Amino acid sequence: KMLLMAEKLECTAEIVIIVSMLSVPTVFFRPKDRQDESDAAREKFMVGESDHLTLLHVYQQWRQHDYSSTWCAEHFIHHKALRKVREVRSQLLDIMDSQNV
Repeated sequence: KMLLMAEKLECTAEIVIIVSMLSVPTVFFRPKDRQDESDAAREKFMVGESDHLTLLHVYQQWRQHDYSSTWCAEHFIHHKALRKVREVRSQLLDIMDSQNV
């Protein structure tokens, strides 16, 4: 339903990313020996209004940095999880296209 409403509200690109981000375990990691540093990195992505917008922001930043694994490591983000998100996103877009949504 959310994807169908997104089309009506003209925010499909953003909603597909959010749905894809919600389909994987957390994208953030928090090493025991660097908890403060990882918490600070995570805070930079926070969007006060919504955790969903935080996830959208993470994906958009990753895309702006050319899907870099180095960028992920520097920001305590699981690169493998984001690759899965990109795959799910692509699959959702293909399904929507095949259903003329």
